[in-house]
Amino acid sequence: MKNIVLHLLASIGSFGIAVGLMQGFIQQFISFADPINEMAMCVLMLMAGTVFMGVVVSEVKEQLNK
Repeated sequence: MKNIVLHLLASIGSFGIAVGLMQGFIQQFISFADPINEMAMCVLMLMAGTVFMGVVVSEVKEQLNK
């Protein structure tokens, strides 16, 4: 159960960072040298959020099948 919550929080955080980058909220804290770097960071955070959400789904399925 602890891993499910931890991975869920990581997923929400990754998606939050990606949305913050898209909306420009993160620029107050992090400055990028080039817009392509910002887009790459956004894509990486979206991919990380998707992976973490997939882990959460598989862990929940595993818990339900016990």
